[in-house]
Amino acid sequence: MRGGGKGTALLVLVVALLCYSACVILARVVYGHGGNALTVLISRMGVFFTFLWIYFAVTGRSVEISARDRWASLGIGLVVAVQSYAYYSAFEYIPVSLAALIFYTYPTLVAIASRLVSRAPLTPAMLAALIAAFFGLALVLEASIGDVEPHGLVRAAISSIGMTATVMIASRVLARVDAQLMTFYSSGVTSLVYILVAFATGWATTPVDFPGWTALIAIPFVYTFGVLGWYSTMPLLGAVRVTFLSNFEPLFTVALAALLLGEILTLRQMLGAALVIGAVLALQIFGRRGA
Repeated sequence: MRGGGKGTALLVLVVALLCYSACVILARVVYGHGGNALTVLISRMGVFFTFLWIYFAVTGRSVEISARDRWASLGIGLVVAVQSYAYYSAFEYIPVSLAALIFYTYPTLVAIASRLVSRAPLTPAMLAALIAAFFGLALVLEASIGDVEPHGLVRAAISSIGMTATVMIASRVLARVDAQLMTFYSSGVTSLVYILVAFATGWATTPVDFPGWTALIAIPFVYTFGVLGWYSTMPLLGAVRVTFLSNFEPLFTVALAALLLGEILTLRQMLGAALVIGAVLALQIFGRRGA
C-alpha cells in the first residue's frame, strides 16, 4: 500500500469497510444461534493474530520494531480490547442502532483531536460535513433513546472514545511501521485479554448449530482483510479522512442487512444515506486543500 496511489487506497478502504459490515452481519447470525459477544471477539481477534503469526513464521520476516513503537502497538491492543467489548456488549442494554450512532461519533472526535494535537486543518466546510454525516447516520440507523439503560449508553460512549484513541495512536505508529507489524503486536494483546477474561469468568458461549459455527468461523477471515486494509490506507489518506469515510460502514451494514437478513429500508433511512454520501463527497471536495 505504501507504494500505491490514493485511488488504490480508497478502493482498499471501501472493501475493508464492507468487510467490517459483513462481520456485524455474521455476528448477528452467531448471536441468533447461541453465541455471544466475547466468543465473537475471541474468534475475530484470536484467529487474526494466528494468521499473522503464521505469515511471519513462513515468510521469515522479522517482527522487530523499535521499543517505542512496540509499546505503542501493545497499548493499542489494550485499548482495542476495551473498545471492542464495550461496543459489542452495549447491544445487550440498548438498541444496536443507538449504540452504532454513539460509536460513530468517533470520526468527529478524531477530527477535533487531530486539530488540537497535530494542528491538522479542520475547515468550517469539513466540520459542517462531519455534523451532516452524523445526522445522516441518525436517520439511517433510526436511533431511539426511549427506554434505554444508562449502562448501554456508557459502554457505547467508551467504545467511541476508545476508537478515537486507537486512531490517534495508530496514525502516528503507522507513519513508521507497517500495518501488519503494528497489528501483530496489538492483536496479540487483545486476544490474550479476551482469552483470560473468558477463562476467568466463563462468559464465552459458543453457537449451538451449524449456521452459527459457520458464521463464527467466517468472521476472522473477513476481519483479517478489513483490519489490514483499513490501517494500511491511513498513511496515504490521513487519519481524519479515513475515519470520516468510515461513515460508509454503517450504510453498508444496513444494506447488507436488507439483502442478507431481509430487513426493510425505510424512506427515512434512504434519506439519511443520501445525506451521509453527500457529506462524504463534500469532504472530498472541500478537504483537498488540507490534504
